[in-house]
Amino acid sequence: MAPTPFADSVTRFHFERAAVRGAVASLDDAGREVLGQHSYPPALRRALAELLAASALLASALAFKGTLIVQLQGTGPVTLLVVECTATLGLRATAQWRDSAAALPEDAPLRALAGDPETSRLAIMLDPKDGGPIYQGVVALEATSIAELIDHYLTTSEQIDSRLALATDGTRTRGLLVQRMPSAGPDDDATWRRAATAIDIDAADLLHASSVEALLAASFPSEDIRVMKGRPLRFHCDCSSERVSNALRLLGRAEIESILAEQGTVGVKCEFCGRSYNFAAADALALFTQAGAIDELAPDDAKRSE
Repeated sequence: MAPTPFADSVTRFHFERAAVRGAVASLDDAGREVLGQHSYPPALRRALAELLAASALLASALAFKGTLIVQLQGTGPVTLLVVECTATLGLRATAQWRDSAAALPEDAPLRALAGDPETSRLAIMLDPKDGGPIYQGVVALEATSIAELIDHYLTTSEQIDSRLALATDGTRTRGLLVQRMPSAGPDDDATWRRAATAIDIDAADLLHASSVEALLAASFPSEDIRVMKGRPLRFHCDCSSERVSNALRLLGRAEIESILAEQGTVGVKCEFCGRSYNFAAADALALFTQAGAIDELAPDDAKRSE
């Protein structure tokens, strides 16, 4: 049997004789495209890469049609970080940072990027995109690594025993997740302990494994594992002229008129993909005479052009 495609994909797997499951993610071209939209400082780029892989792993396990969002609001070198993964595994990310972020070592923990943990906040949200309520869980910025942060969140908030390994080398990012399923009983304890211990693999082994099967065989040599069909990961931004128009309506006519008086036009740039939307004065003012419902728009999708 041919090895499961690895690059730019998420592949789920199950232990055949125990209620233990997992997933492997590799971000290659897709990760470089997401992160290539901005010139991030090294520490922020690494954090974004790991959060992209973690988000893909988490989203792949959910039965939903919306978007998983990881958002950090900080008071330190990084003031805002947003990573999104859709149910179809489309990824995008953006961040806002101060000059001090460039001075951080590449392996700086997320709490160092965020600043004061008392005033900073990391949240994982599920936006169903169907009008339903947004689910939100807050992640404590206590652990050293992003993998440990996600482990702690899943175990304490979601009540799912989980272990996560993440590694990135600047061009590729990989993640390996194992979880003790809610249906697990005492007979599954020994397998779970072996799996949770085995995931402490060297970053080089995770990054340079030749296939999903090779990685799982090396990580769990005594286990019988069933590998599912892999799903592709890709860069995807859902910004549109309609969504930007709705955002401008939310600003209000007075604000738009103020921008027009200053600049003559209204310019908006998507912070995720860099696409620019420009509205001549007549088009911008016409937004307030057009009928139609205003769709929800995350405030980080776009910003006023300077």
